Amino acid sequence: MSHRRAVLTALVLTTSGALVGTSAGAAPAAPTSTGIDVICDGIGADTVTVTGELASGGTAEITRGPLTVVGRPGFTGEDASGHQVEVAPTGQGAVCTADETTTADDISQVLPAVQAVKAPTNGEVSGRLTFTVEVDTTTTAAAKSAAAQSDAQSTAAALPFESELRTYLASRPGAVGVAVRLPGKNTSWTYTKVSSRNVTASIVKVQIMSAVMMKAQAEGRALSSWEKSKISPMIRNSDNDATTALFNHIGGRAAIDSSADRLGMSGTVADPYNHWGLTSTTAADQARLMEHYARTSSVLSATNRMYGLSLMRQINSSQDWGVTAGPPAGTVALKNGWLPRTDGWHVNSIGWVKSYAPDYTIAVLTHDNPGAMSTQVSTIEGVSRIVWKNRSKLVDSTTPTPTPKRAMRGDWDGDGKADLWGLSASGRVYVMKSSGTNVGAKKVVKSGLSDATWIGSAGDVNRDGRADVLVRRGDGRLQLMRTTSSGALGTLSTIGTGWGSYTDIAAGGDVDGNGRLDILVRKVGGYVDLYDVTDKGSLRRVRAMGRPAVYYSNIMLVNDVNGDGKDDMRGVSSGGRMRTWTSTGTSWKQTTATSTGWNTYRSVVSPGDLNASSTKQDDIVAVTSSGAGRLMYGATGGGMGNGYRTLAEYLGGLPMVF
Repeated sequence: MSHRRAVLTALVLTTSGALVGTSAGAAPAAPTSTGIDVICDGIGADTVTVTGELASGGTAEITRGPLTVVGRPGFTGEDASGHQVEVAPTGQGAVCTADETTTADDISQVLPAVQAVKAPTNGEVSGRLTFTVEVDTTTTAAAKSAAAQSDAQSTAAALPFESELRTYLASRPGAVGVAVRLPGKNTSWTYTKVSSRNVTASIVKVQIMSAVMMKAQAEGRALSSWEKSKISPMIRNSDNDATTALFNHIGGRAAIDSSADRLGMSGTVADPYNHWGLTSTTAADQARLMEHYARTSSVLSATNRMYGLSLMRQINSSQDWGVTAGPPAGTVALKNGWLPRTDGWHVNSIGWVKSYAPDYTIAVLTHDNPGAMSTQVSTIEGVSRIVWKNRSKLVDSTTPTPTPKRAMRGDWDGDGKADLWGLSASGRVYVMKSSGTNVGAKKVVKSGLSDATWIGSAGDVNRDGRADVLVRRGDGRLQLMRTTSSGALGTLSTIGTGWGSYTDIAAGGDVDGNGRLDILVRKVGGYVDLYDVTDKGSLRRVRAMGRPAVYYSNIMLVNDVNGDGKDDMRGVSSGGRMRTWTSTGTSWKQTTATSTGWNTYRSVVSPGDLNASSTKQDDIVAVTSSGAGRLMYGATGGGMGNGYRTLAEYLGGLPMVF
């Protein structure tokens, strides 16, 4: 696939019977329609429907999706003497060439007269039809949703040399998205002029290669000889036939979306009409994709990574442009993509630059330029030179900013001790400040929650030194309330829906040790699922964590009981048994420490470490049927200390305590 061509050639499957005219003297037959499978360069496979005879006014169209046939058909092949026959299709856009050959007695039986005269031949011709297609720029709803999601989750910083980049791009036409990452450090920078979202064209071939590798790994095998015979020309020469074969091999667009999820490409979504080259993506996602090859990856084996890198370092010389500008020759593993659309050329370049420290991954995506493709290539190369020249500033700008320490779960005022919270039947939320040995008088911090079916501490979500609160409403919404500097609970923010089916919820700790606050949900049958919450309050389901709570309807998330850096879970059964499970991060280990008799209480909760103990173990508050609160201090290993302390504050008017 040559980037210098203004039109791209694609293969078309047809039969001569659909193209040869009606025999002399016969009654004209009604026009018939024939489906011709095509592979469009930089786009993928589709079907052109030919109605009537192309040689005598027949029409060609693609009936669904973003591709529209324009201009007159062309032909590429040879005549009976072995001479090449080349007739370019007319029209501006991408060109599609047939998968199988068409044979006719003369070129005039295949093409309209104005096209046939461009290639005088002697006798029979054999070759493939070509069509020019116009590619619509309409963004799908799925792509828009992915864009919104990736924007919401984006944590990339501004490039330390952004002013130089902004000045340069202000002089260049079109939209540009730039992303740079330092592999292994989870550090990334982005810059956007107009829009960073683009269709992939041929850079998607790196993602397709990755999906093939993941398929082989899941099946417990190495890449097959057939897979390698397609991957090599797909990456090195940007071969479209090989790409389409592999795209079908992995399962089409569903595999694009599933591989994007596994590779951490939250803003990448497949084309709904199954064109691999019209996958929608962002520069940030493409720089993230290349990092899977630049460093040890959780989804790609070392052998497969090295194989992919070797191919991306042996790109066809005619395609060696883009992010190779600036670094020394031979130091960039790359893949480029280019595609004409109704808004001009979409030209992209992604790569890993490994020469002098630091190494970095880079993606530059361009579009919305009605000029020549070479203009976009020049823009990309100018960006690449600026990044290469200023690469040392990337290291200088990565000195980490200390992450504020979270307040303890349940610590309303940030004094280092968890406090006791409660919800009245009328919907008022109260806080009772802990003194370490008791709790103070109730203080109202929120009202209007009479329909709440569960309430609990979220932990210090935004790291402001005060614990926040989660509440499940009667309609199944899960809402977050951040604690304000005055100690009140702020505006309700809905972070999840459909939570009404969970039999219990526990929150406020980190059970998988990834630095995010977690939420545990108990489902019917005792199954427990894990969600996490970002510092900005976004909710994400992480995984199922087995069925530990089959007999334990009341679950509590508690501080790390075994010192492994991961928080754990307590449960209380209907028969009054309390048990603790330690988290492995993905499942649970049941401890031997158990106690009984907890069914004599109206409610049993774990609000946190009320006495700020040296062991940092969470305590238990049990409420009697009369409304008396009994405080039992937590002990090392998840157990309880001896005896209890009766709380001064009466809890009878609080049906929910947490």
